[in-house]
Amino acid sequence: MAEKQPDIQKDSLESILIESIHTLVYEKDINTALNCFLETICKYYQAERGYVFEMDGTKQIADNTFEWCAEGIEAEIGRLQGISVDVLTNWMKKFREKGEFYIAVLEEDVPCDRADFEILKTQGISSLMAAPLIRDQEIVGFLGVDNPAEHIGDMALLRSVADFVTADLEKRRLIEELRHVGCTDMLTGLKNRNEYMWKLNELKKKKLHSLGVIFIDMNGLKQMNDTKGHEYGDAMIRKTAECIIKYTSDNAYRIGGDEFIALWEEITREEFDDKVEKLKREFAGIKEYTISMGHIWEEGEIDIQQQVKKADASMYEAKQAYYQNRHNDRRKRRE
Repeated sequence: MAEKQPDIQKDSLESILIESIHTLVYEKDINTALNCFLETICKYYQAERGYVFEMDGTKQIADNTFEWCAEGIEAEIGRLQGISVDVLTNWMKKFREKGEFYIAVLEEDVPCDRADFEILKTQGISSLMAAPLIRDQEIVGFLGVDNPAEHIGDMALLRSVADFVTADLEKRRLIEELRHVGCTDMLTGLKNRNEYMWKLNELKKKKLHSLGVIFIDMNGLKQMNDTKGHEYGDAMIRKTAECIIKYTSDNAYRIGGDEFIALWEEITREEFDDKVEKLKREFAGIKEYTISMGHIWEEGEIDIQQQVKKADASMYEAKQAYYQNRHNDRRKRRE
């Protein structure tokens, strides 16, 4: 009677499953956790590439958000963004019906006129295995490997770890939401003072060659609040932020009730002056109120704190001129 051989595949599956779950649960950095996890999965399947796709139900697209590639295999993550869910129609159908999507031989299993065929063919994929990521009974993405050389067709590992991956992605989403709340001004959507202070500290560590700073302060916000109410004042604050966002992208911060600042690293004098002029024209078109603006561009040895102070001082001069003009206007009316 032949001696019973140990079930190497079973032991291997159990050990790899434990290692995968341990990585996802105990690695504090979520990006590191998922990248290490994908590497472990790919080694089990001897796959060329492992990946996670996340679905955006609102936009009806799928994005490749995590990827691990074996040595010598070209990364595809940069090319696999914003894929229409229509391309994945057959995948989604199989996910719902069988809980998996499996291609043994691309040319035999997928018609060449189907949208996903060309995408897979271009990447050099001849076979793949994928399992859905499900949250609240809804498919929110999938986990897959390309060109596996071992355990082909055995979906046990992918199915077993899918729930842990889903939980890890949900944890990442919640952390990003908390960070967004912590660094965002809820009234305007601009970054808040906390994020501004963090940015200043980061800039101090850099060796900048040029920096542009714009300081903006609304004129007469208190009077607006007193005469027209805080709801009206808030609307004007939002209007100010909308003007700033047009020309500052994500470089602007609301650092006080009516104070805003924008910072540009490594910007040319011409580019900075163009932004300043566009902002001036934008605010000149507002009838409800005016703003005071200070701006400064420097190159060479950059002292971030001193440059911000100079922009603030420039804004203060504009503010003083505003009040002086108001005073002169009132005096003329009395005369």
